[in-house]
Amino acid sequence: MAQVTLRATKGSPLTNAEMDANFENLDLYKYGSDVQTLTTTSSLTPSTTRTQINITALASALSIEAPTGITTNAPKTLLRIKDDGTSRSITWNAIYRGVGVTLPSATTANKTLYIGYIHNPQDSTYDVIATAQEV
Repeated sequence: MAQVTLRATKGSPLTNAEMDANFENLDLYKYGSDVQTLTTTSSLTPSTTRTQINITALASALSIEAPTGITTNAPKTLLRIKDDGTSRSITWNAIYRGVGVTLPSATTANKTLYIGYIHNPQDSTYDVIATAQEV
């Protein structure tokens, strides 16, 4: 991870160049750059730092648990799920709710499923706002 210069550590005000470098370093490592790929799992506990989670050959029923980590700035996550050639059931923790969509309850054999959700801190939920199934 890039170095960030702190005034408290330096003991004096930061220069303009140090401030610019801090912003540049934070931008390089901000939320939004973490993708996880799994072959299969029966229980998925997303991290709030993940922007995308790919499951490439789901071989069992899938339980999607409440995310872990600190949620700030309404993080958005995209799940991409493909089974191993057999339809697999999906169950959701109660913290997820469909907003304008129905939470998928199963995969379709050999078809890619996309699910997009966003943290809603006001309601303490993760709102699933998009689902798309390969045709």
